[in-house]
Amino acid sequence: MSDALTLGFDDVDLLLLVAETPAMAISGAALNDFYNNAASVLVAAGAIKPDDFEAVAVTEAGHDDAVVSLTWSSELGGYAYFSSANGLVRVDEGKLRRFKLDISWFVQWIGHQLGIRTTSRFTCLVPDRLWDLGDIWLGDAKRSRRRTAIYLSRRLAEPETVREVAATLRMHRTRSGKIILTTSNDPGLARTIVADSCPILAIKSCVRAGIENFELDHEIIYSAAHELSLSCRKFAVKADSDFRTVWVGDRQFDFRGDKQRQVVGFLYRRWKKEEGPVSTAFMFEELGLHQTKRLRDLFKDHPSWRGLVGDKNGTCWLRCDEILSAAEDGAGAASR
Repeated sequence: MSDALTLGFDDVDLLLLVAETPAMAISGAALNDFYNNAASVLVAAGAIKPDDFEAVAVTEAGHDDAVVSLTWSSELGGYAYFSSANGLVRVDEGKLRRFKLDISWFVQWIGHQLGIRTTSRFTCLVPDRLWDLGDIWLGDAKRSRRRTAIYLSRRLAEPETVREVAATLRMHRTRSGKIILTTSNDPGLARTIVADSCPILAIKSCVRAGIENFELDHEIIYSAAHELSLSCRKFAVKADSDFRTVWVGDRQFDFRGDKQRQVVGFLYRRWKKEEGPVSTAFMFEELGLHQTKRLRDLFKDHPSWRGLVGDKNGTCWLRCDEILSAAEDGAGAASR
């Protein structure tokens, strides 16, 4: 089962898309036309399963893309619609099939990402909207480890869902260290109502950078649940899986060279651990870049590196804090 729970980034994008749909379902036609590879992975893993058939389809003959009702044709041995130009037209059954998210699988997958090996503690609090995954211990050092209550939610853009979630959380108000992970990419409404008592993180914002397959970054979750002032800054800095792009606030920095991305990834991890500047020579040694002597030789005239990478007196660092501080100062000046 653990192999089935290992998903790539495209697979997770589709998984979260289906989880956020009203009925947690998607048509076979959409999977076939837009998500073929990821769909195959999710079907094989048991994340999405055949559910029913669509009652209508889009015409395949002509170019009008009309929506037509389907009937069973014993003559054609399948579902078909009538076309004035072509008579009965059979529709590929695979495209008519609907696929539905196996919510038990999905909740177990989230639990697996958090290191929860048993599903016995998972409780549905609001039908098809909010689950309590129980308490887990987060924190790298023994002294900093804290009990963290994990909730999972979907459809947090719906006012009714937000009201139900908020009412449920009020009954859990004495529970400390709460956090909601959600399939909703922009849970702004929910944050407005409940974030003062329970931080909310979109699952896609918690991804661990610099790895091949999708993993939740426990440090992001820990910081949001227990160190809100720190998490705001960490939340504002994101990187894709191979450090081709780093976002700091509303600024974007792009890198293409393999060695450049190695350096950015190395410095990104240090910044997240708050380790400060590092000897450039030591970093090159750690990365096996023995022939490289200076950062400017590695990045040459790359437009992003001076903006993101600090370089002074033989040390280097990511300038994330400087960039965010400048943005905060600018926003403060603009509001006065």
